[in-house]
Amino acid sequence: MVSNLALASHVRMDVRRIVGLNVRRHRLEAEISQEELAARIGVEQYYVSGLEAGKRNITIVTLWRLAMALSVEAAELVARGVHRPQIPSKTRPRGKVR
Repeated sequence: MVSNLALASHVRMDVRRIVGLNVRRHRLEAEISQEELAARIGVEQYYVSGLEAGKRNITIVTLWRLAMALSVEAAELVARGVHRPQIPSKTRPRGKVR
């Protein structure tokens, strides 16, 4: 049996990851940088980076600001079933492939 605390911790991590992937997908679709998104919502770039990595526990106000900045519904940022975002080829790092 899973304790309520363990279940809550697992769910919280899943939600953070889901939101992070959705934010990244919508940001890339909008062709804006982390720096630009950060400026639009009033945070630093490192905050957006941590959010996209699923390491930030954002507030409902931040969720709303993200939705407005990305021109999407807030519900789209918490929706399950999204795929990992594809990085547009023009922004992929260049160099030797090993």
